[in-house]
Amino acid sequence: MTRRRLRAGSRVTAILLAAIVLLLFGASPAWAHGGLERSDPPNGGVVAVGRTALTLWYTEALAASASTFDLQTTDGVRVAVTASVSTTDGGGIVRLSTRALAKGTYRLDWRVLSAEDGHSSSGTVLFGVGARPEVVSSSGAGIPDAPGLLLRWIDLSAIMLVIGALAVSRRVFVSMGEMGVILRRRAIFIGVLAAGVAVVSGALTPFLLTPRGGSSLGSWYDATWVTLTVTPWGHLWLAREIALVVTAGALFWSTRSSRAGRWVRIAAIALAAVVGLEAWAGHASTLPSRSAVAAFASASHLVAAGVWAGGLTILAICLIPLMRRNRATRGPILASAWRAFSPMAAVATVVLLASGLYEAGRHLPDLTSVGSTIYGGTVAGKLVLVGVALAIAGINTLLVNPRLAARVGLLLGRPVGWAPVPLRRFSTIVAAEVLILAVAVGGASLLTTVPTARDIATATRQTAPHTSTVDGLFVTVEQLAAGPAQSRLIVRVRSIVKLEQAPVTVVSVTLAGPTGTMTSVLLERIEPGRYETETAKPTPGVWQASVAMQRDGLPAAVTQVGWTVDAASPEGPSVLEVVTSVLAILLLAAMLGAVGFTRRQKNALRPTARRPVLALTEESGSRR
Repeated sequence: MTRRRLRAGSRVTAILLAAIVLLLFGASPAWAHGGLERSDPPNGGVVAVGRTALTLWYTEALAASASTFDLQTTDGVRVAVTASVSTTDGGGIVRLSTRALAKGTYRLDWRVLSAEDGHSSSGTVLFGVGARPEVVSSSGAGIPDAPGLLLRWIDLSAIMLVIGALAVSRRVFVSMGEMGVILRRRAIFIGVLAAGVAVVSGALTPFLLTPRGGSSLGSWYDATWVTLTVTPWGHLWLAREIALVVTAGALFWSTRSSRAGRWVRIAAIALAAVVGLEAWAGHASTLPSRSAVAAFASASHLVAAGVWAGGLTILAICLIPLMRRNRATRGPILASAWRAFSPMAAVATVVLLASGLYEAGRHLPDLTSVGSTIYGGTVAGKLVLVGVALAIAGINTLLVNPRLAARVGLLLGRPVGWAPVPLRRFSTIVAAEVLILAVAVGGASLLTTVPTARDIATATRQTAPHTSTVDGLFVTVEQLAAGPAQSRLIVRVRSIVKLEQAPVTVVSVTLAGPTGTMTSVLLERIEPGRYETETAKPTPGVWQASVAMQRDGLPAAVTQVGWTVDAASPEGPSVLEVVTSVLAILLLAAMLGAVGFTRRQKNALRPTARRPVLALTEESGSRR
């Protein structure tokens, strides 16, 4: 029987590892990134006097009701703008209309909310009209506002406390007898309060993401409600709030009902839905591939953090006052509660590290982004905090496991009865571990609020224009993505001779694709020398554009511009992603191996009561 169990355990371990490998490197496409991809005019660019149209290209759909755009001169004079978010190209293009701009330097401040993952970003585009701007502002996103960051920290901490309350009430307090019943009720009550806090913080989050500006409270509420009911992120967030209410209600009724186990199971199922929705509403949904795996890793990361940080906090709140009031109970509490929590916390720690490594590899394009982006720097800081917390957790583990402490002391050459610190310092060390984990949760709040390093790298990619010269005119043709099925055709024309014969009045383009089909389009004049139009997204192959420019009193100037559109190949994993994924697999494999070894040791030490009966039966059969 023991051999069969070992074989079954080995098979389960192999199947789990194979599933992990397939999940990590399997394909699951998603279309979303964060941030400003490009702008017209570009940051630090110059446009002609009289410009009335500005365009911003974002790499994902926007929540129009929660996005604001403010244009002003460097002297502080505001210029009225009318924003229009396109709905035919994925919702990621914003066109701003304004009065004819006079000569000077202008500052365009924008703040947008992603309709996909609910993350807000902001930036500035500084450009000149008729003159180059003196200073170029940054168009990247900085640290979010303090109220929003604090609210996110409270929200994540509350969810982790609920997870911790369920974990320790089922696995730890059961081992403490009658005392555990009282502590279990206390933990569930803390879980109810934490779930209520998460409901309130979740309800306030959309209002902070939706800028109020100078609008009334009614308009602010209406804009927030539109964001929640129209955008994909809003739907996920509403579902999360409903699941949190169910969690809080089920936990509350478990303290009043005689069938507490049923209500706790309902709360656990609703909490699992909260974690899944929280993960899918985050950065995982913005990845171009394997987004489902990233969402699973994010959910696992949150659950593991809840078991470790949330469970440790619940134990500290419930047990430390009891240990300080009655020192005689210190030994039994350490022997039962903390020892029961140690294996669970160890498994949660490994899952936390493995999922964190995988997420870092998915959201960091390379190691240079660690020092160049807020996201990368926060990942490094969080890793250091987790390392310190692990060191403190190791000290606590030695204090509650004298046998393990004796083995470690023997390896270190310490005398019998060695302990890393006096036992009376146990409460202080636990409090220090809780504090460091709380700071790490603050880092996680920042990570879930700012754009990832991969998002920033994607948003700063540049496209190569195609040029030609004809009749003293320098022509530039550029085709940019403008949504899943649309592209933006931009033609710039300028004279390369000092005495220009006549200005260009009309520009038309005939596009010839790889299949031989031809399409003629008339471009709209945006400003002198710049013409644009929208066309269908080009298919892979060789393309030829015949650009015809009309001038008064002169024959049309026609030039040919060609380029090749490469087939869109799936984005492969980076070196950093491969390394972190392999490390995550090795960590999980080591954990599964350790769990299997521990179970084999326990099975070997258990007495087998059925063997004498089996021997007696065999003996009776032989006599017959």
